[in-house]
Amino acid sequence: MAGRCYGCAARFTLFRKECGCPGCGRAFCAGCLRSSAAAARCGDAPQKLCQRCRGTVSCLFHPFHRRVAAFEAAVKPCQAGSGYQGLSKEDRAIAERLERLREERKPKSIPSEAEIEARLAALKEGCQRPAPSIQEMEDRLAVLQGRVPPSQAPRAVHQPPDSRSLTQQTDDLLTQLTEEVAIDERYTPEVPPQAANRQTLNDLSRESEGGLCPARLDPKQLEEEKNKLLAEAASELREENTRQEKILQVAKRLAALRGQDPEKVTLENYNLPDSDEEVDEEKAIQRVLKQLAEEAALDEASGFNIPPDQKTHQASVAVALPTSDESDEELPWCCICNEDATLRCHGCDGDLYCQRCFREGHDEFDLKDHHTSRYHLPRKQK
Repeated sequence: MAGRCYGCAARFTLFRKECGCPGCGRAFCAGCLRSSAAAARCGDAPQKLCQRCRGTVSCLFHPFHRRVAAFEAAVKPCQAGSGYQGLSKEDRAIAERLERLREERKPKSIPSEAEIEARLAALKEGCQRPAPSIQEMEDRLAVLQGRVPPSQAPRAVHQPPDSRSLTQQTDDLLTQLTEEVAIDERYTPEVPPQAANRQTLNDLSRESEGGLCPARLDPKQLEEEKNKLLAEAASELREENTRQEKILQVAKRLAALRGQDPEKVTLENYNLPDSDEEVDEEKAIQRVLKQLAEEAALDEASGFNIPPDQKTHQASVAVALPTSDESDEELPWCCICNEDATLRCHGCDGDLYCQRCFREGHDEFDLKDHHTSRYHLPRKQK
């Protein structure tokens, strides 16, 4: 029936247009939709309906049905808006919203006195609980941060520093090795025959892997190994002592050359290398010699620890230098403030100073070390 009228089966054309029935929704031509009536779907306005929908609507509007519909229409507004009679639609909507808000604020169920007393007792019990300790709070914080709680963390074991000397450490190590060897020699476990057979089988597998069982070592071999270790340790100690003696001799010779007392020189004044870090004896001696040579060069540059004869020689040379320069035209005022010079400092390459600038420009160390002399204005040669 596509493209045809549902009532007369006529094909729709340009002059026969397709129309729809508001009641049933089927397609009809204009000739089949002649009767007009009010449809429930389209409100109170009259619409063109087909014959079938027109019969249904006319049946509903029978006098009996009309009276029932009028009665129901009169009763419903009275029941719905009994408290809002005479109000407009906007005022009625506002009143309904207020009523709903009041109903929402009303408590759904009022608790009894027993329930209130039980709730109050539970609140009092919660307040009487003791406050958590600092340790518990730290543990909870550590758990929240994903760390091990401090109460469960292992405590750090204090390891005191080893204050023993190298010789004492070597002696203690040798004593420990000797005691361990003695314990191994005394220990002879009793093994049952079945266990011995199993142990031999296991030992065969171990020997095939290239390992050795310490129980099969000969006591003579252990004794030889012990003697070998003792001999090596003794030779290392002798080498260490000879190395320290050589370094001490070189230090005393350098102290004598520098004018110091050789008897006051000890090995504590020098940073001796450890035997584990620097084994080469020649490198250690060269390092100490280099350190002593640098100290001697610094002393000569600063003027400390110089023998008296060398000091007098240097002083005479320092005094002679300015006299040779006196032939040049020297300005007779202070090199700082241009006041009249009163003294000459031989420790400052013969510069001229007044009393005030000399005190301000030299600290306590310079005042003791720098030699000065009175300065007199040179007489003009005629």
